[in-house]
Amino acid sequence: MKLVIAEYLRTLKERDELDRLLPDLLVEMGYVTVARPQTGNRQYGVDIAARGKNPETGIDELLLLVVKQGDIGRPEWDGNSQAVYQSINDIFHVYLKSHLEPQDQSRSIRIVVATSGELKQTVQPSWSGFVTDNQAKAIIEFWGADAIATLIEKHLLDEHIFHDEDRRDLRRALALSGDSEYDRRDLHRLFMRTLDLNNKGQLIDKPKTGKALLKALRIVNLSAQAFAHWTLGDDGDTRQGLLAVERAMLWSWHRIQLADEKNRKDAIAEPFNMIWWGYYRFASQYFARIQPHCFVENSLTRYTSNGVESSLIAFEQIGILASIALFLGFHPIATEEEKNYWSCNANVVADALEAWLQNNGVSTSPCLDRHSQDITLAMFALIGMGRAEAAKKWLRKLFRNVDYAYKAKKFVPIATDSLDDMVEEGGWLGGQASDRMLEMSWMLATIAGWSVILGMDELYEMLAKNAKDDYPNVCIQLWHPEKDLYQHLYFRQAHFKSGVAEAPIQLPPLAEDYRKQMDIIRQSEFGKVILESPATKAGLIALDLIAHRHFSTPVAPVFWYSLMGTSI
Repeated sequence: MKLVIAEYLRTLKERDELDRLLPDLLVEMGYVTVARPQTGNRQYGVDIAARGKNPETGIDELLLLVVKQGDIGRPEWDGNSQAVYQSINDIFHVYLKSHLEPQDQSRSIRIVVATSGELKQTVQPSWSGFVTDNQAKAIIEFWGADAIATLIEKHLLDEHIFHDEDRRDLRRALALSGDSEYDRRDLHRLFMRTLDLNNKGQLIDKPKTGKALLKALRIVNLSAQAFAHWTLGDDGDTRQGLLAVERAMLWSWHRIQLADEKNRKDAIAEPFNMIWWGYYRFASQYFARIQPHCFVENSLTRYTSNGVESSLIAFEQIGILASIALFLGFHPIATEEEKNYWSCNANVVADALEAWLQNNGVSTSPCLDRHSQDITLAMFALIGMGRAEAAKKWLRKLFRNVDYAYKAKKFVPIATDSLDDMVEEGGWLGGQASDRMLEMSWMLATIAGWSVILGMDELYEMLAKNAKDDYPNVCIQLWHPEKDLYQHLYFRQAHFKSGVAEAPIQLPPLAEDYRKQMDIIRQSEFGKVILESPATKAGLIALDLIAHRHFSTPVAPVFWYSLMGTSI
């Protein structure tokens, strides 16, 4: 297990990733963190400060961490103003003289250089001499990847929380992380055991509380991050990594909602904040890999064997790109500078999404009815980032192809998730779709609703006419969640456990009449459901949207109906 953790630590590409892991480790070692890493503020050599008793010696000490990334060679040792040698001297000459609190004056001082790499042999003599020369001032140690891995295994993944079966499941998940067909079941078992959840999302007897719950959340995060980083290898599948960190984030949030108020606040303040940032970091890495493909025609779909496979790939990427854009666009902000930062990043992702739609013709031919969720998220992202014209252009093409599919009974977005159904009855590989595949449609209702929202009344009225004249037996429908939505949304597909269907929807001939129907629903009890979202109340709106896509739960119509009447 130590080898697994050490390898994970070595894959951390950014120093701030280690910055965020180490405070959790120190807490489990019994320390109280005094100062955490801060970007932009001069820290005089100290990245993390903590006080407490040394778990090995029992001595009361002030622990000062100098965090670096990668191996420490000659340049990293004394090559510039940010080098290790300079950082430790800053601690001696400035920090210990001017930054010590009165309660720390009598404490033993221990300085640790922590890195995700190793101390190279070329630096060993200089390091040893420096440690010896300054032993009267402080105890100086080096924690490389192996040392940190040992501490994580001992203090964070101890046998009382992280059992042998958890270790086996994590190893098995890591071994299969490069398989695009792997369903991550081993990782999911580990998550559920650690979070005290059964397969219905309910708490088992005697669930963890207090520090044990916080520790469990940290373990879930560490396991997900280790798995995700494994997928960044040359033979890995980063899509698997993204889905893993999403599941860890969603199930952790679900578990937090089952705790009492105090435990809930503590969990959100520390471990869930780490999970949230972990998702952001990995989503950024995923986007960096997918972004170049968005600007090349059919870059990921050109090698597929048929239209079904192309459509599945195209709409999965549409949903993922939209989720990331919305995560960035809805991110909590405290200053104008933060607003500009998140908005700028959201627009970069929206640029890629728009390019993906332009460069992949199959992005107008959904093969599954549930792709309506991906379409809704993408519409939200495009409109929210000021790309209404791109949204309208895409919607016209979607209507053209979906309308043709129902008329011709070919290439129909089927209302099941079975690929066998699609091949045998969907009309995608020859022949016509069966009547069973034409029974119902969320897709048509989604196109109708967005047509009205975007002021495309002519398109809506053409759809209403064709639905009546050319495919009258298709049951057009939508799903409206009820108040118990949030008991299920973050754990599994919610529409099988909550809410009611609006079916069959008889599309009135005029767009204005349908607009009135949508407004009635928006102002009904259904409209109040989205106001009860615990994620929205915590300022984490994007969490709900990620949950909808991740578990293939339809996005509540009242959520996107809210755009009616706005300036688009």
